[in-house]
Amino acid sequence: MYTERLLRVVAVAAITSSVLSNPIPLTREPIENIPRGLPLVTDEVLLFDAPAFRTGEGNELTASIRMFTHIRQIDSSIISGALTTAIEALGIEVGNKAGNLFERTKLFFAIPRSGIEVDLNVAGCDSFNVGDTSKGGLLERNAAIGACGGALSPRTISGVAPGFFSSRPFEATLFPSHPNGFGVVSDVDDTIKVSNVLDKKQAVKSLFIDDHEAVGGMPELYSQLDGELGNPAWFYLTGSPYQLYPSLRKFIFEKYPKGPMIVQNLTLTDVQSILKFVLDDNNVRDYKIAQMEKLRSFYPQKKFLTIGDSTQADPEVYAEIARRHPDFIQCIWIRKVNEADNSDERFATAFKGVPQAKWKVFTEPSELAELDVATGKCN
Repeated sequence: MYTERLLRVVAVAAITSSVLSNPIPLTREPIENIPRGLPLVTDEVLLFDAPAFRTGEGNELTASIRMFTHIRQIDSSIISGALTTAIEALGIEVGNKAGNLFERTKLFFAIPRSGIEVDLNVAGCDSFNVGDTSKGGLLERNAAIGACGGALSPRTISGVAPGFFSSRPFEATLFPSHPNGFGVVSDVDDTIKVSNVLDKKQAVKSLFIDDHEAVGGMPELYSQLDGELGNPAWFYLTGSPYQLYPSLRKFIFEKYPKGPMIVQNLTLTDVQSILKFVLDDNNVRDYKIAQMEKLRSFYPQKKFLTIGDSTQADPEVYAEIARRHPDFIQCIWIRKVNEADNSDERFATAFKGVPQAKWKVFTEPSELAELDVATGKCN
């Protein structure tokens, strides 16, 4: 999806101008001499939407909390201009979309804050504290939140960071779910969002510049599934790094049933790691398999419909999980993308050992309209 040249050019442009976007001098490493503990007035907290699941025999819930803490960034037209110049030097027209470019790239160059803990409140549930963030400013941790009155409806997770004149709130959505019933795991790029991952230049435009565009017919299909499966638990599993989370979340919440998005914990302090994990299908495969296993640990009794596309490793990922846990995967749908490897040989190899009745490769979402996932009619 990304090219090394693009990443290096954008990195240089942002780094050279970021002294104007941050309240302290830039370094490529976390700031070590600032006190740790609760956030400071110079800190920003990005809290991710979280799934929640029941633990034990009672109604007690556990939330899977993820967050990123970094030095607060101040918007600057100079940064936007530098990034625009860098992208246009590659022959990609930015036009009036410089705002998209700036918003989608700025977190790549945020200065992480390690050792940060926060107090969080979930509406109607127990409050709790989580910490410490890693050297990269990231935290992923399960937290007990009580029974929440027995209700499993979405609710707000919130906290505050200190400000110069008043506290600055941050929040996300908690999505509790029954231990049984149905769930849907959906890929994002070229499954529900036009990303052009097989065309490097168009992929860059889709990623950083163009307004996000839904794949034709997919919002309608997902709305139909949401009703037919009785409001299932939705999860969006993407190989994209967490720096793209804000714009992707906005797009998904506007077009599709709401649910937590699972993104990779990658930072631009190590360019080679980004290239390794984002461009290498094997690493995307391993990452997605690990996340699917984690979901199963949260919801071992649920049955899942998994939806992906043929550009990267979705067929191989979902098939591997189906072989490991046949009762966990109800159906697998793979969208056939032009210019990808859509050969019969690929799918035969990928789905070896998976009953043919469980999986379907499709071109148009309308091909799925008459299927009944709830009864196992997958193709």
